[in-house]
Amino acid sequence: MSKSDELHVRYHLNPNFIKFKPDQEIGEAIKLFNKHRIFGAPVVDDLGNLVGMISGTDCIKAALKSNFDSSFRGKVQDFMTSDVRTVEADYSCLYVAEMFLNDHYRRYPVIDNGSVIGLIGRTDVLKALEMYLC
Repeated sequence: MSKSDELHVRYHLNPNFIKFKPDQEIGEAIKLFNKHRIFGAPVVDDLGNLVGMISGTDCIKAALKSNFDSSFRGKVQDFMTSDVRTVEADYSCLYVAEMFLNDHYRRYPVIDNGSVIGLIGRTDVLKALEMYLC
């Protein structure tokens, strides 16, 4: 494998990630966000295809909309963002680094053959660049 091949996203992504289903209760999502100390996660259908992203900000909006009524039963799909920027597993981390410079996102879902296989964040890309440059 060449040094440039080692920069493919597939070698630097985080394969262990929390994901949600569109029909999950937003309250359950909030609990998992707090339990796992995350601030964003993909929303996938039954086949593993990406249908959106849910963020901590989306969860805060849901909590405010509920007026803190414990009987509130909103779904993840009601608050998620459907228009999601993704990266392919074979993208170069150099390309993704440029994406991070031009976007406000902290992480991107990584897609391979149509399914989400992981997440790549700014720290993951920085580690890849360190391995490549240092």
